[in-house]
Amino acid sequence: MTSPQPAPADQHPERSELVTVVLAIAGSIGYVGGVFGFTIAASIALFIALFAAVLLTGSVDQFETFLTGDGMIVLFGAEAILLGIGTVLATVISVQFGWVHREEIGFRVPSGREILVGIGAVFALLGLATALSIIIETLGVPPSEHSLFDEEATWVYYVSLAVLSILLIGPVEELLFRGLIQNYVRPALGGVGAVVWTSLLFAVVHLPAYFTDTLETAALSLVVVFALSLVLGAVYERYRNIVLVMAIHGLYNAVLFSVQLF
Repeated sequence: MTSPQPAPADQHPERSELVTVVLAIAGSIGYVGGVFGFTIAASIALFIALFAAVLLTGSVDQFETFLTGDGMIVLFGAEAILLGIGTVLATVISVQFGWVHREEIGFRVPSGREILVGIGAVFALLGLATALSIIIETLGVPPSEHSLFDEEATWVYYVSLAVLSILLIGPVEELLFRGLIQNYVRPALGGVGAVVWTSLLFAVVHLPAYFTDTLETAALSLVVVFALSLVLGAVYERYRNIVLVMAIHGLYNAVLFSVQLF
């Protein structure tokens, strides 16, 4: 009489791989939902507190002027800070639980070669964005502009946005999408898959910012955002230096805002 043979540890390896991919995708969506959910909730609470203070002081007219003028940059800056706080908290939690290892993120000063790559990447992003916008416009449906662009805004507004882009917007978004999400999904999706999926998430979260006209024009704008994110993701995948892509992203945005001055 022979003894029964033990069952294989995994009779369906393809099923295990599918589960791993699904969990990775779900986790990456959880990062976005958690960080942006925190930011939205905190922003609403801040706005309510500010409005309550306005009602108590009786300066409602000044508050309305504040919301439509250069004062908007203060609210946007506060929102960027809140997004940064949420991202830093997500980073601390991720490192603490081992979801993403700190050394994988790549906090280091860029080398001379990486600086040259960064400068080239900024020009490449500008060229790519211009080329894609021209191609899309030839289709007869121009893409939407970002909600932050305002023809009536003063130079103070755009200079402030350029500074915020370098100090906050670029660094925070890159830490979240490249430093956390791209590293988190790479084991399940591979390098290329991680870049593509992270870029897709990056584009989707920008939908509210570009939904200034129709859904069709906003979708075309997101095609451009997706392509630009692919470049940032590829640079990060090659050099694994989060500071490098933070600088590229921030400088690219700063150039776009600075051009509005002319």
